[in-house]
Amino acid sequence: MARLEHFAIYAADLEALKDFYVRTMGLKVVRVGGGNPPGGYFLADDHGGAIEIIARPAGESNARQRWVCHLAFWVDDVFAKKAELEKLGLAFEPDTEADDAEIKTCFFHDPEGNRCQLVWRKDPLTS
Repeated sequence: MARLEHFAIYAADLEALKDFYVRTMGLKVVRVGGGNPPGGYFLADDHGGAIEIIARPAGESNARQRWVCHLAFWVDDVFAKKAELEKLGLAFEPDTEADDAEIKTCFFHDPEGNRCQLVWRKDPLTS
């Protein structure tokens, strides 16, 4: 079976978006540079998940939302993390929140406009 290695997103301000994910989600910089377009960062969690932040080429928009609609971050306490991010000025979607015994989730946009999800599941997706 293949294993998902990383997911890449564009950023107009590489440093600022890298700092955002390090500060708010606790991701660690595991590799700097490389790739095409050049520059960027690989950020990883302690469980094998990673994102690559690469410089957005001139004329390109963020992910084409028709095919890629969000990055999901597992957290132990969705609403505590939500409150923390709201204190930083991030706005959450009011109509996509769930809070029950099976799933707790809410959505926001990172500083570059990428849609993100905070999620906790009673039954994690891992096998």
